[in-house]
Amino acid sequence: MSLLLSFRLAISRAHSTSAKKRPFQVAIDGPAASGKSTTAKMVAQRLGFDYIDTGAFYRCVTLAALSKGINPSDPTNTDKIASIAEEARIGLETVFPERTTSSKSFLLPTTRVYLNSFDVSLEIRTGQVSKHVSVVAAIGAVREAVLDKVRSIGANNNLTDSIAKAKDGLVMDGRDIGTVVLPSADLKIFLVADGQVRAERRLQELIKNGADPVSGELQVEDVRKDLERRDELDRTRKVSPLKKAIDAVELDTSELTIEDQVDIIVSQVQSLRGKHVINK
Repeated sequence: MSLLLSFRLAISRAHSTSAKKRPFQVAIDGPAASGKSTTAKMVAQRLGFDYIDTGAFYRCVTLAALSKGINPSDPTNTDKIASIAEEARIGLETVFPERTTSSKSFLLPTTRVYLNSFDVSLEIRTGQVSKHVSVVAAIGAVREAVLDKVRSIGANNNLTDSIAKAKDGLVMDGRDIGTVVLPSADLKIFLVADGQVRAERRLQELIKNGADPVSGELQVEDVRKDLERRDELDRTRKVSPLKKAIDAVELDTSELTIEDQVDIIVSQVQSLRGKHVINK
């Protein structure tokens, strides 16, 4: 049985009909560097859906705390960080590049992230922010503040704090989208990948972004150890830990190209929606 056929059968068993009055929801979860963001962006582009990068919200809070000289790892700073999360005005703007009819190549959309009206798209991707974001995301009050913002978007597709316009569907990626943020999502995907593959992907991302001045000196083993540390924090935190939703389908992307995994997910969305989406 082929991977695609197996996936379709599993989706058919896992899917349950949800309310029609809200936008079609696609929840993509998984550990760091499993390919969530890239996959989610491309799926949204192919389907004409909005893309919501929930991880950017936590990164913004982390950046804001660090900018104020607050050490996220110090438990005495929990209340201060929670206040930052509540007061922060965070906006997202996903820019989808035009695709020419002569090319079927995937052009990765870019997401501009705004914190209190300032573009912090690069700043939130630095190694320093990545080092502390799991600790910040584990703070219960921070998660509640962020989830209130994200749930509002998911329910109404009303990006009032964002520049994007509402559409008839949305794609969210994170670590607890299918279990906490959008528990009734129409399609839930849980991405996984080999540890070495994830480390290599994250290293290339750091170097490509150019946001970390020492990224060129990092070794893949260093990145892998940091990912393992984050995995442990995400899995064991008391509030909304990283875990696969009961009705989610696991997709291992270790040996899949980005085109493969996007094709698989888009095909399932099209099937569930009962119509063909043109633009492939």
